[in-house]
Amino acid sequence: MKAKFFIPIIVCVAIFNFSFFTSNDEYVLDTGHTYIGFDVERFLVGEVTGRFNEFAGNINISGDEVETIKVNIAIHTNSLDTNNETRDGHLKGQMWLDTEKYPKITFVSKTIKKSVENKYTMEGDLTIHGVTKTIQFPVEILGPFKDPTKKLAIGIKADLVIDRFDYGIKFDKKMDNGSFFIGNEVKIKIRALAYR
Repeated sequence: MKAKFFIPIIVCVAIFNFSFFTSNDEYVLDTGHTYIGFDVERFLVGEVTGRFNEFAGNINISGDEVETIKVNIAIHTNSLDTNNETRDGHLKGQMWLDTEKYPKITFVSKTIKKSVENKYTMEGDLTIHGVTKTIQFPVEILGPFKDPTKKLAIGIKADLVIDRFDYGIKFDKKMDNGSFFIGNEVKIKIRALAYR
């Protein structure tokens, strides 16, 4: 009788402990302290610099095991801002991002592997202009850590380069020397802070 009584208790305790140690914590992007920007070469000698002002996302992690991180981000394309309304209008138009038809850019991570201390390689699916490509890029993960207000936070730094042609954004006007009027490579800079 005693054995029959204790077996359910042991099973319940084991399930509780397993759930406790494998639970995932969700961190939500702090939009006020997150920057998602880009640079594109123009006329070979200068760059157009811009950013997206509206986005949302979350980071899931099991405890402090960085290699369990899952990232999910959605960027509102209509929030593009290059500090020039005329240029912003062109970039939001059909020839470029076509924000009316494609209102979001999304990224969903699949794996993350450690390279050196605090630095990792992340792989995931990036969708722009209705086209999804699997990409890899280096990331620096800071945390989880407690900020001055004692809240748990995670920081992510990433710099990567994509080819806009890969995503169907193929404005290809050329200058007299044969170079693209607007470069095909887009440098992306991410500085993200998320709170649990």
